[in-house]
Amino acid sequence: MPSEFCQPGVSCVEGVYRFQFDAGYLVCRSECSPFYSRHAQNFCNSCKEMDFMLYHPGKKELWLIEVKDYRFNARPKVQDLVEKLCRKVRDCLFLLRTAALCAPEEEPAEGISLREMARLSLQAKHIRIAFTIELGGSAFYPAKSLLAHIRDLLYRQIRFIDPQMICLPITESGGIGPWRIFPAGNEHSARIKKRIEEAQLACERKRRRAAAERKQTRRKNHKTASIPLWKLRALERESGACNAHRSRHRNRAKS
Repeated sequence: MPSEFCQPGVSCVEGVYRFQFDAGYLVCRSECSPFYSRHAQNFCNSCKEMDFMLYHPGKKELWLIEVKDYRFNARPKVQDLVEKLCRKVRDCLFLLRTAALCAPEEEPAEGISLREMARLSLQAKHIRIAFTIELGGSAFYPAKSLLAHIRDLLYRQIRFIDPQMICLPITESGGIGPWRIFPAGNEHSARIKKRIEEAQLACERKRRRAAAERKQTRRKNHKTASIPLWKLRALERESGACNAHRSRHRNRAKS
């Protein structure tokens, strides 16, 4: 295997988990690619992506990994979820082929560029697909039984691509594929960090704008207060304010 591919394992955060990938695997995150977010994502109203794409140049192995955690959010209906996950696989394969031809050179915040991953994936001899899903079950329909049903429905659709498809709870998938999973703590993915930074910059711009407006108002009030009263009245008459004294008395009476 070429020396440039013998890299230490890459570590990435997704949700509340940190994924530590095995050494030798190159990692790509479509969400970090401007080509995906600005162009491919909007193709045909919506083009979905998988959370992680891995490629091992020695094994010629391509992994597409999706992470879903529905313990804190409402889960869609089972059939809708299965269709959504299958569409992600389909769109991701389309994205890889398109990016190999059309994506420009990029410097992503995490992993390698989408263009590099797409061109390397053309050499793949195996495509592996993994769905790591956490569900909030109930006494009548436990999470494990529900996930087993989802896995059966997914397998019927995906087996022609990967007959060894993985569909497991997030924390149980570590070791089944080329990754290990740890709690992320207070860490965030590159996408979330970028959103936080953008929100902080927007708040800072808003604060500076408000401060500048207050400063301008104080300066204007100070300038007005420094004008002698007789001159202020003359300026009112010149501006067309007739019967200025009467208008002021009338306004005071109304207030």
